[in-house]
Amino acid sequence: MSSDLDAALQKSRDKRVLSIQSHVVHGYAGNKCSVFPLQMNGFEVDFINSVQFSNHAGYSHVKGQKLTDAELSELYEGLKLNDLLHYTHILTGYCGNITFLQRIADVVKDIKQRNPQAIFVCDPVMGDNGHYYCPPDLMPVYRDTIVPLADVLTPNAFELGELTGMQVDTEESCLQAVNKIHALGVRIVVVTSGIEKAQKEGHLNCYTSIREPNGDTVRTRFVFPRLDGAFVGTGDAFTSLLLVRLDDCNGNVAEAVGQVLGSMQALIRRTSEFAQNQVDSNSRAMCELRLIESRKDLLVPQQKFQGERIEI
Repeated sequence: MSSDLDAALQKSRDKRVLSIQSHVVHGYAGNKCSVFPLQMNGFEVDFINSVQFSNHAGYSHVKGQKLTDAELSELYEGLKLNDLLHYTHILTGYCGNITFLQRIADVVKDIKQRNPQAIFVCDPVMGDNGHYYCPPDLMPVYRDTIVPLADVLTPNAFELGELTGMQVDTEESCLQAVNKIHALGVRIVVVTSGIEKAQKEGHLNCYTSIREPNGDTVRTRFVFPRLDGAFVGTGDAFTSLLLVRLDDCNGNVAEAVGQVLGSMQALIRRTSEFAQNQVDSNSRAMCELRLIESRKDLLVPQQKFQGERIEI
């Protein structure tokens, strides 16, 4: 075993995450993508499933249940009564309705009141490529209630555009929109994908921006290969690994994202190669993330991407 891998396995953190996201019985999405990487990297994770579905929505049929705001309140009350609300991080992802999302805001406020140092990492899961896959009326709740509570926000270009009322398809428009998010109080913004007019053929761009206490803003551009395939759950895995690496890198967002991209490239490449090697290449089951097979890369990325500082 390599010394880096051994050190990662032995790392003691004393950190606990409350993760509120979707869950699937089969395959990988939401908490099913997030909890494993967090636990592998030494975080204790308490997770609440906003929905519990048989599988993700890429399949022909989806069956399951959605947690209500009343049921979320009941679960949270149980934790409170037993004095179990000792969280260092809050992680949120897909949410299916307005009242549930509003209740999440109450949970975040309560945890932050108990521990002002608690870090809220929010993936504002609304849609991609110009289309919503949640009710569009969730957007104002994200914009006006959830986003101002976040310490770290990880939108894609579509979500960033919806939150700011801008067309986000160039680097310039992306950075202008990110400034609007900073103005809402968010310290770290990572735009994960979708800036189409800024990308070279065969590559994707990711942008990080951190607003320092003195008001200065540090922005970084990452360019990395576009791999074949469109796979569900990559954003959920990305955000959970970002939480891990920000802790590893003492809040250095550019260093953290460089490591996360290394892990994600290995995960997506392994998934893509497996899917392409199957006879039934159109089966959704063959396109599920190879998360377990990539556990070494989730611990210690073999490749780390260097970002380029953007001077404005």
